[in-house]
Amino acid sequence: RFSESCHAPMAAAKLEPRVPDDHQIADCAGISATSVVSYLPKNNVLAIKKLNMKTVVLSKIFPILCCLMLSGILSAQDATSARSELQQLRSEISDLESKLKSASSKLQNEMENLKNFDQQVSLTTKALRLLRNEIRQSERELVVLNTQIDSLNGQIRRLQGLLREQVVFAYKYQRDREWDWLLGSENFNQAVVRYRYFQSVSDNGQRMFERLKTKQAELETLQSARVTALESQKQMANEKAAEQKALEKKRVSRQALVDKISRNTKLYEQAIVTKKESASRLQNLIASLQRERDGSSAPTEIRPEIDWSRVKGNFAGQRKKLNWPVEGKIVHPFGNYKNPRLKTVLVNNGIDIQAKKGAEVRCVFSGVVSTITYISGFGNTIIVDHNNGYYTVYAHLDEVLVNKFQVVDAGTILGTVGDTGSLEGAKLHFEIYGNNQPQNPTLWLNK
Repeated sequence: RFSESCHAPMAAAKLEPRVPDDHQIADCAGISATSVVSYLPKNNVLAIKKLNMKTVVLSKIFPILCCLMLSGILSAQDATSARSELQQLRSEISDLESKLKSASSKLQNEMENLKNFDQQVSLTTKALRLLRNEIRQSERELVVLNTQIDSLNGQIRRLQGLLREQVVFAYKYQRDREWDWLLGSENFNQAVVRYRYFQSVSDNGQRMFERLKTKQAELETLQSARVTALESQKQMANEKAAEQKALEKKRVSRQALVDKISRNTKLYEQAIVTKKESASRLQNLIASLQRERDGSSAPTEIRPEIDWSRVKGNFAGQRKKLNWPVEGKIVHPFGNYKNPRLKTVLVNNGIDIQAKKGAEVRCVFSGVVSTITYISGFGNTIIVDHNNGYYTVYAHLDEVLVNKFQVVDAGTILGTVGDTGSLEGAKLHFEIYGNNQPQNPTLWLNK
């Protein structure tokens, strides 16, 4: 319709339009040539007839921008929370390093030093995980920004093309010729139609010009946000590299200490004694948890309200049905076993499963994470309450991937296999308790 309307009057008037210069076009449009040129591509000098300014309505991009703004606010809140947690972790690592230096100078228990190294490694690993999550979030934001920038560039190009056609038409047929077209009408109705047509063309041109200015501003905002996101991503990558380097250094120092303990018979005996004491403390801890559940003792901390209806099934009926928490080989069975080096008999309240470091450790049954702690000789430890007096224990973990009081299902990933608290490399120590008594896990796990 635009093409027909444009060519018909030109044919009737037999005009030979000439290409106007910048200022002639600006004069026709009633706006300054500089303001037009600043919003149009080079070598495309366009302008439109001056009319009253109207409110710009963003029909297509407005809903998308609203979603982006909301997601941006939420992601900014998440990023702030993650950054705060990261700073807290770094502060704890710094405190542990100070304690380790003090302990070394006082020649304190080497097992305490091992605990210190384990905790530093765990905290640094957690800090790395937070940084990886921040980087992934930043990459997702960049994808969205790039998509929006491409979309805006396309809309701007389309608006520039429409505006160019509008200005050319205005120059050819509206420059001081409105009255010719109106007075040359055959009747009043035709004059009204022509007037409304030229008015609509001018209004559309003005609206397109204003939309073009708005979209240019939006484009500049998005491009600025992209630059900021790229700089932030580069900074996080540098932080990640530094944390990774610190982690490797701590692991080397930890291994040197493990080797020192293993070579020294007295230190090794001390480590065995420490583990025996810790095994007793672990059993007492579970008994204490059960007393709190029964209401026979006051809780030691404020606990959130837990919806126990979400814990499905009865653990007592799961003999020979539970899936293994990790794939591997049992290196220390349940009950009494002989230490090959000291030739002494040790008691194991669970089983030790040799597994690949970093392998996923899964919960064997539905329950609630009641405790996340570090225990000398057992390292990072998770205790899950399965209701009705049953508990499972997962120790020597590298990373812990659940939160305290979290409801978990059978198969939920609790963490990864590690060597924290271990002098024998990566393994999982797994225990089952029922009625405050350690149970033989092999009688509960399926084949």
